[in-house]
Amino acid sequence: MTNQKVKCRVCWVRKEAGGRESPPPGPRYSTAARFEELYDRWPEEAWSVILEFSGSPDESLCVIADVSLLNPDGPATLLLPGSNFELYEGYKLVATGEVL
Repeated sequence: MTNQKVKCRVCWVRKEAGGRESPPPGPRYSTAARFEELYDRWPEEAWSVILEFSGSPDESLCVIADVSLLNPDGPATLLLPGSNFELYEGYKLVATGEVL
């Protein structure tokens, strides 16, 4: 498998809702992702992702980014268009995302 990059839309959880103090400054960020496809296997089957932001978050704290799996041998099916995922820092949900 190759470490493919695909476009995604990531929306950060607001601080008041339990998210980060502020979105990461970027341009790169890596953390654990909980993919909808593997939801019931979390956290035993977790995959880390690398995000490369193409700009700053908008007023709704959403941003377009390139996403790839940290492990190049990870299942490419996780990054198909329409795939949904959540980003975690430890057990804290910090963002949701969708592959475009």
